[in-house]
Amino acid sequence: MKHEKLTSGMVRQGSRKVRFSGGYNVPLDANPFNSWAKIIDCGDIPVTSYDNAYALKQIEEGHHYILSRPPHTDSKQPGPSKKGKTLPRVITLGGDHTITLPLLRSMNREYGPITVIHFDSHLDTWRPKVFGGSPSHQASINHGTYFYHASEEGLLANDTNIHAGIRTTLSGLSDYENDGYCGFEIVEAREIDTIGMDGIIKKIKDRVGLDRPVYLSLDIDTLDPALAADIVEVAPAYDTNAEHTTMAAADTLYEIMTLMVKKGPLSKMVDDGQVEEL
Repeated sequence: MKHEKLTSGMVRQGSRKVRFSGGYNVPLDANPFNSWAKIIDCGDIPVTSYDNAYALKQIEEGHHYILSRPPHTDSKQPGPSKKGKTLPRVITLGGDHTITLPLLRSMNREYGPITVIHFDSHLDTWRPKVFGGSPSHQASINHGTYFYHASEEGLLANDTNIHAGIRTTLSGLSDYENDGYCGFEIVEAREIDTIGMDGIIKKIKDRVGLDRPVYLSLDIDTLDPALAADIVEVAPAYDTNAEHTTMAAADTLYEIMTLMVKKGPLSKMVDDGQVEEL
């Protein structure tokens, strides 16, 4: 969890150029800073560097404190949560991908089992005995096993999850079998050469559908290695002086935020008679 304190500050710094230029997203025809949405930087969740188990709990509780608050827009309108409420749209930035596990625990408290769209070059569903050897329970929870634990804890909606951009090496084909047991389908990075971008989008939509809440998880190493060479997370300490992962994260954040704004508040999921991606 060592990079979190560096990551959020550096991504904030990278995001300044987006706001400075005005914020209008030409391809998406929207400006997330000038819309129905009130965009708030909620700051950093205090996370200890000395106890990973406690740190994961801090992340879960910090995220849930924000997630369970009434949003600025349509807070009184019905929404897709388990209690029928409209909750805020939340984007969380981290360095180590392990933070996904406490975030899914938080989401589960409000939405129940969640469908995941996971952009990454690695599966992150490895069994602990394969990835790291799991000398202890806490050591078994890491950036390559968190989806395995999420599946074991019942946090994932079965048979609707999907990876996109996978190009990792494996310990064997049993890794893919285990991934299926965790409820994931795989779109490998090389498939863009055969089915193209439209084909990948179709695979994701066919798998996920449009009638349930979705958690979008994106790892910076889903980018081409030429843009994030030998990096598996947003890690300012290992960036070049061009701050390539920092700037990539800031731009990705902006694109995701713009898509969220175009979708409208979560109350629209109920108004439209369907539940779409969070």
